[in-house]
Amino acid sequence: MRDQVTYRIGLAMAAGAFLAGCGATSDSPAAPATEPAPSAPGVSAPPSTGVSAGPSTGTGADPSEIPREPGDGPPATGWVSGMVTRGGTGPCYGLTADDGTKYALYGTDGVELTKGERVRVQVETTQLRIYCGPGDLMAMTASEPIK
Repeated sequence: MRDQVTYRIGLAMAAGAFLAGCGATSDSPAAPATEPAPSAPGVSAPPSTGVSAGPSTGTGADPSEIPREPGDGPPATGWVSGMVTRGGTGPCYGLTADDGTKYALYGTDGVELTKGERVRVQVETTQLRIYCGPGDLMAMTASEPIK
């Protein structure tokens, strides 16, 4: 008896979810689009495409060049010198640059870096989405100790 009740409740929930998801068709949008009223008589508003252009910066720059947040530009590439904060033989290392920027470095060369050592490393941006600790994730392509 209990199995029948559970089955019927599950069937009713599945049917309700199916009907709720299938209520909109390509001929009738789920939410009606509303046109904004013109702000002045005789001025017509451009047609709405339903696609948001995102926040306006007023700079006219390409959206891909706009920083994600104020002051949040892409990390610098090239040679960076600083102190190793997470060492070992890799593939993940930590570095605090002389300018205070924290880097999470990823390198597959197996270079041994010692915590507290001053080094100069060549960094590049990377498309990898891994976690190598706190800081800007960069690929380490070369390193040399500072004496």
